[in-house]
Formats: sequence, C-alpha cells, structure tokens
Amino acid sequence: MTSQAATLQRVAEQVRPHRDAIVEQWTRAVAAAGVWTAERARVACGRAFDGLLTRLSAGDVEGLLADEAHQAAIEVRRGTSLLGAALAIRVLDRRLVPHLVAAEADRGALAEALVALDELGTRRLEVLLGAQEEESARRLVEAQEHAARASERAREVQRANEALRRAEAESRHRAEQIGLLSSVAHRIAPMREPEELMQQAAETIRARMNHTYVAVVVLDDGGSLVGRWSGRPGVGRLSHGRAEGAPGGVIGRAIRLRAPQVVGDVGADKDYHPDVPGSRSEMAIPLLEGAEALGALDFQSERPFAFALDDVAAGETLAEFIVIALRNARLYQEARKRNHG
Repeated sequence: MTSQAATLQRVAEQVRPHRDAIVEQWTRAVAAAGVWTAERARVACGRAFDGLLTRLSAGDVEGLLADEAHQAAIEVRRGTSLLGAALAIRVLDRRLVPHLVAAEADRGALAEALVALDELGTRRLEVLLGAQEEESARRLVEAQEHAARASERAREVQRANEALRRAEAESRHRAEQIGLLSSVAHRIAPMREPEELMQQAAETIRARMNHTYVAVVVLDDGGSLVGRWSGRPGVGRLSHGRAEGAPGGVIGRAIRLRAPQVVGDVGADKDYHPDVPGSRSEMAIPLLEGAEALGALDFQSERPFAFALDDVAAGETLAEFIVIALRNARLYQEARKRNHG
C-alpha cells in the first residue's frame, strides 16, 4: 500500500462516524449550486460517499478511480454533463476538513491528510476529463460515419452537420470547463507559497479561458485586499504590481454580499473601479470558507456581456478549489514553522 493510500485509509476511518452529517451537508451544498436537483444530489452524494469510504478503507485508491471512470463513461454516453460531478468532488473536500481538524490533533498528520485529499481530488477530476474526451471522440467518429452514409441526401447531410456542430460545441464547452479545473489543479496543487499559488492560478485561468484579465485577491489581517493578477499581452492595470487596498468596486460588492457579481456593461455600474483599461464587462466570484468571504476571483473582458451562467458555475467551482489550495498552503507553512522552531 502506498503512503498516500495509507493516509487516505486513516482519513476514511476518521470521517466514517460522521457519515450522515457529512452527506447531509454535502447534499445541501451541491443542491445549492444549482447543477443538480436536491433529490439527485441526495442520492448521488450518499452513494458516492459510501463507495468512497469502502474503497479508501480498503486502501484501494486505484479501484475507486476505476469505479468512477466506469460510471463517468456511462454518464457521458447518456449525454449527462460531468460538471456537477466535478463540482461535487471539490465541495466534498471542503466538507471533510472540519471533521479531520477535530479528529487529528497532530498538525503534521493533518497537513498530510489534506494534501492527500487534494491529490486524490485532482486525479478524480482527470478521470472525468478523460471520459468526456473519449466520448467526444466517439461521437465525432459516429457523426462522421453517419454523414458519409447520407452523402447522397443533401438536406439530411446538412441537418446532420448542423447537429454535429452543436454537439461538438457543447461537448467542447463541457470538456473545456473540466479541463480548466484539471489544469489549475495540476499547476497550483503542489504549491505551498500563497502568493505564488495566487499568481499561478491567475495566469493559468486567464490563459485557458482567454479573458482579458484575471485576479485572485484575499483579505489580509487588516482588511485590505492583496493578491495577484494576470492580463492578456498588452493589457495592464493602472495601478501596477500587487493588487491591494480596501475592498471596493465590483470585487468589494461580491465580498460584502458573499455572492457572484456579473456586470455586462461596466460603464453602467456605479461600483465599477476602472483599473483595467479597455474592460467592458466583469465577473467577481467570492472565495468563501463557510459563511466567511476570504477574498475573490475576478474576471474582466474587453467584450460587453462576456459572462454567462456557465461561466459563473465554472468560476464558483474554481473558487472552491482555490480556497482549499490556499488553506493547504497555510497549513503547510504553519507546520514548517513549527518543525523548524
């Protein structure tokens, strides 16, 4: 058994007594995100958590991933989006943390458990991405074969091609969202310096989503915003360097209300702070830990009305992961300070 499997086996035993409470909290959080209905969330979360406990208790991480790969292949074959499953994976990590903190007095062992959970979550997201990509390829081949057989019927070929383009666009969009999560997870999961983590997150998200500007900001002990940002080549901030200051603008509103803020036309928004030349629209997603807003994930675009509901859902999932990654980094820093006196 690997050290990671042994650590996750210990995690399973620590959270097993709290199974019902965790499943209930997890169900409510997933249903509140609006990706699944409350009933579907209840059934899916209960079944998934029991399977997770069974596999981790046996030290069988690879068996867990194989089970999830098989189920993901079935779901995408049915045409079901895997975005809900991706969101559920990251939300569960957050629900487990309070129980692990209460059960594990050894801060070093706690840090190891959180890192192991984070690495497992990354591998589970990769499984979802792989299933989506395989199904997209299968559908493409299937549609191409159908189009070839229908080549003599011009009208049917045209309708098939239009349907194919719509299916490809939808599959591509879903794969891009899951791929974004996997890409960000790969880049920042190993990082233990919070500012480097925020910088890499901003750069990776901006590059993958092709937005004009992305920033990750958090509130420091004095209540000021500090963070890192990334802009498209040629795009900069009027105030250079680290983004800092009291929480104002659309970001400040997202933090105060603890809810996503989408502004289609920044010129018509009284709170907008014109710090990024050329921006026409903005989306700010709060970084939430329980009921507390720790900061925000900010997106700006040169295009008006650039952000839709799918972007909000993807942004909230990214925010969940960034909160977990920042917490892991802080725990690691604390453990290192204790170990070095």
